[in-house]
Amino acid sequence: MSSCCAGLQVVPAAQDWIRVAIEEGSPPLPCRKGSLDLRHGDEVVVETADGRFVGRATLLASPVLKEPRSRAGRVVRLATNDDLRARDAARYDETTIGRQLRQRAAELRLEINIQKVRVPISGRKAVVYFTAEKRVDFHRLVREAARQSGRRIEMRSLGVRDGAKIIGALGPCGRCLCCGSFMNRFHSVTVRMAKRQSLSLNPAKISGMCGRLMCCLSHEVENYPAPAKRRSK
Repeated sequence: MSSCCAGLQVVPAAQDWIRVAIEEGSPPLPCRKGSLDLRHGDEVVVETADGRFVGRATLLASPVLKEPRSRAGRVVRLATNDDLRARDAARYDETTIGRQLRQRAAELRLEINIQKVRVPISGRKAVVYFTAEKRVDFHRLVREAARQSGRRIEMRSLGVRDGAKIIGALGPCGRCLCCGSFMNRFHSVTVRMAKRQSLSLNPAKISGMCGRLMCCLSHEVENYPAPAKRRSK
């Protein structure tokens, strides 16, 4: 275990669960570990709804205090050399399929943004996340990509906020995006929150990478005085 994790203790209620970072910049996934004795930094194979992926166990995230209702995984085993080679091959396929999809979408003049491709280490499926401002007929694109890659292509539409979360980036504060690092769900954010904190209402200064109001506006708003209510005459 690395020195930065010295002194960390597992909460008794969370001993059956651990968080696993499957992708850089994405929130660690809560995973049931069963009887496996895992340490920070161990590379493991995780079973998810989209298939099996190789991830890294982490203790540098909030412990899982209760069983998640959804979006949880299961640690299958410690990753072997074969698993690591399969992960590298899957990442190569992700890059290749993503490049081919973007190029072909441009040739077909489809108004679609391919955000990310995920390929599990087992099976023949590839999950493609995309955003589009209006309905797009991408059946031809999918057929050609499936024929070219030899995989079953599954398209999943994302909202603009989900798109920023899955891609990951650095915010104006210099840290990883809140949605891509620790947030499990999106909260409602309003201009009133910026006003209450006496922030500039310039859209360029209070908008995130997704183009919507920054999620961090809601994190500290309760620490500021509530606006005085007007008395009715």
